[in-house]
Amino acid sequence: MKATVRSSCPAILPVLFALCTALALPALAEKQKSTDLAGFPLLWSAKKTPLAGPFIPGLNAALLLSDEQKGKLISAREEILQNEKIQQLGAKVKSNPNATEAERDAVQQAQAQARDQFKARVESILTAGQRTLVEQLNTVFDESLTAAQEAYRGQIEQVTKTDKARLEELRREVRETAVKNFKTRLEGMLTKDQWTALSKAAAEEEAVAKNAVKVKKL
Repeated sequence: MKATVRSSCPAILPVLFALCTALALPALAEKQKSTDLAGFPLLWSAKKTPLAGPFIPGLNAALLLSDEQKGKLISAREEILQNEKIQQLGAKVKSNPNATEAERDAVQQAQAQARDQFKARVESILTAGQRTLVEQLNTVFDESLTAAQEAYRGQIEQVTKTDKARLEELRREVRETAVKNFKTRLEGMLTKDQWTALSKAAAEEEAVAKNAVKVKKL
């Protein structure tokens, strides 16, 4: 496996965080099935997003997690991310238009503490090799996204205030370019077993997503 050195990257445009799944702490807890690791945050991270989901479908499978590790991760998710007290606190403030700044700060602090606690638990569950791989892939994703941003920066700046439709098209192109470059570099970094596991999991996750869309249209 090739080691990758983290480089300094420009700030990532907030709008491009759609590349990462499950960016918000409550969403991470609510959307995942109790035994499903698809979209599980692990130690994936992006600029200004300390607890991001995997950057592409199937990425978690590349870590070749053991059944024991999966069980421990699921328990960590249930105990920390799905903590009923934190969810109720967040829901109460979100539904209250008159919530005070102190109440909002309390929710943010509780969620930040939960993120830190969850990260520490995940770090203790993963092996040193798995943690290193996550760090390397975080770097590669940062670099892929930054390169795509730079390639489109001029075009985006020209239409930011004048053409919202074109702006959305460019954002999608940036996303597609970043993901394509990330996948290309990813295949060169992973072992055969890791790439096979990722590809299989990605196909399964994408099939589930397509079926979910069909159900919604019925």
